[in-house]
Amino acid sequence: FYQKIVDLEKSYRNCHHLFLNCMMTDPSIISTTLLLLFSSCAHSFSTPLNIKRNNAIVSKQIPGSRLSATIERDGLFWPSLSKHYDSNNKDVDDELLGGDFSHDPNHYEEMDEQEYLMTMTLDSVLKIYATHSEPDFLIPWQKRHQTTSTSSGFVIDVPGIGLRVMTNAHSVEYGSVVQVQKRGEDEKHAAVVEAVGNECDLALLRVDSLFPPPNEDKAPPEGVRNKTSNRNKNDDDENLTYALPLGPLPALQDEVEVLGYPMGGDSLCVTKGVVSRIEMQEYAQAGARLLAIQIDAAINPGNSGGPVVNEEMEVIGVAFQGIDEESIENVGYVVPVSVMRHFLEDVRRHNGNYTGFCHLGVDICFLENVAFRNYLKLGVNNEDYPESVNGAPKRKKRVTGVMVRRVQPTSGSYGILRNMDVIMAVDGIPVGNDGKIPFRRGERVDLSCYVS
Repeated sequence: FYQKIVDLEKSYRNCHHLFLNCMMTDPSIISTTLLLLFSSCAHSFSTPLNIKRNNAIVSKQIPGSRLSATIERDGLFWPSLSKHYDSNNKDVDDELLGGDFSHDPNHYEEMDEQEYLMTMTLDSVLKIYATHSEPDFLIPWQKRHQTTSTSSGFVIDVPGIGLRVMTNAHSVEYGSVVQVQKRGEDEKHAAVVEAVGNECDLALLRVDSLFPPPNEDKAPPEGVRNKTSNRNKNDDDENLTYALPLGPLPALQDEVEVLGYPMGGDSLCVTKGVVSRIEMQEYAQAGARLLAIQIDAAINPGNSGGPVVNEEMEVIGVAFQGIDEESIENVGYVVPVSVMRHFLEDVRRHNGNYTGFCHLGVDICFLENVAFRNYLKLGVNNEDYPESVNGAPKRKKRVTGVMVRRVQPTSGSYGILRNMDVIMAVDGIPVGNDGKIPFRRGERVDLSCYVS
């Protein structure tokens, strides 16, 4: 009997001390335990493999671990097939029995509306592989060593153009080879950089293998449909392409989610946060100052180009940069949806070409100094107010604005504005002495934001 205990120890080392304790207390317990363990060893299973050899498909059995048959395919280590497939259904393709359940015809029917929308949104986020060939400006007849990078992108419907993949401009900068990969798939699709906006750090990619060009003589390809306007899950299939809709500009403390493929793993990553600030920021790609959203969700290398969505799964921006300093935490910046719409409208108007953002073309000087305002005779204007309003004393209207220091000769303002002019309002919106205008309640942005 002791020899049986020694043999059992070699196969089940983790249970050795338990058996010894049981034998010391009650020998009948250990005999019952041995009977159960040896019966479970008889149910050991093997792993089936399909192998292509000499143009023929053969099946091989790889011996597996000695696990009890009760935990085989029960979802403990691998998703259970019984949840998605009927073993008596002969119409199910054998190739689908390898564990990829995204092709289950009943996959979408088992979801509720919220789960379905979340799944389609995540499937629209792509991983982008780029090979960069940067030029050598000191030796212009040759290029530097090639580098590779991974980033994120998402499917969007551009009016008048079709389905495209939007990402950051720095993600495909000097890209000699650009490929995209869908979530849960191993195939990479070649992409062509169609439009690049370095000012706003946005780019559009055309993927002909995923979104074939429209042909008036042929019907749209099966599986390539835009579901932005109609979110009905009953007429979808596994190859459906879902274009993410654009949402409104978020407010402070609105909850957002960042979707993408950051460093630290290969699968899709989702991080949550709130909107912390909305104001003008300098975009590192080209040094332009445009409107940007600050969030406290993690934005790491690889998140660039990924969508930032609200609770309704609408895109409110594109993740593009952060602050890499030890003293600063939880600061990430997002290209807002207003800048995205401007970029898309510019591309649509110019047949797929990007032309840029508008600029006033002047250098301004703030008028926060009281003596300077008095020199320009910017005092208080009381002409628009009566002597009293409902018995209250007469109010004073502040006259504010910024002074034009120089007009760039190549701008549209040349010949219209002159030096020492004071810009007091734009489209009826008063300009403050600090060069900012009201944006929303409690928020102010630079005058250049409205002009651009």
